[in-house]
Amino acid sequence: MANSVKLLNGERLAYDARPHLLYFSLPAAWGLMLFALLLAHMFSDGFVADMLRVLLCVFLVVWVPWTAWHFVQWWFIRCTVSNYRVVWRRGVLSRTGVEIPLDRVSNVNFHQSIVERMFGAGDLIIESSGQDGQSRFSDIRHPDEVQLVIHRQIVDSKVPVASPAPAPSGDSLLRELQELEAMRFRGALSDEEFAAAKRRLLGE
Repeated sequence: MANSVKLLNGERLAYDARPHLLYFSLPAAWGLMLFALLLAHMFSDGFVADMLRVLLCVFLVVWVPWTAWHFVQWWFIRCTVSNYRVVWRRGVLSRTGVEIPLDRVSNVNFHQSIVERMFGAGDLIIESSGQDGQSRFSDIRHPDEVQLVIHRQIVDSKVPVASPAPAPSGDSLLRELQELEAMRFRGALSDEEFAAAKRRLLGE
């Protein structure tokens, strides 16, 4: 896809998308007001029609370029999840990027208002160890599904897929099993995925 991040050696994309179309909710709301003014102008005459015509012209001069700029900004926003990291990039002339390695992700949450849930959009909140602490990404398409994608990439990055290897010992093994159990409890892993990951972790 255009504007997607450059992949590192061995890196695989699990999710890569621009924001949900609810990103345009504010321009759309003003567009409805413009349509209402147009209807009012059609059914008016005299001084009122002249005033509405002036308002329509001013509205169009402001609304059209503003909406076009909104679209350009949307085009250059990207949320990417790979087997190594979560990346959020935005900006047209100047660029801003957030990159969170999966091994630093401590928690992944999402939030949806009633309207956002109706349209399948919402915010993704990622807590990580380090200077930033918490990162919030808005207008994500189906954030609950993206949450599951991130959890599964974390599990796959921690559990070797190759032939059975010596299992970790002591506290390290216990922490890994507790994390897997927590992900199953949150619904990020099915019982079958949990069992398979546990077997690989134990080298069975």
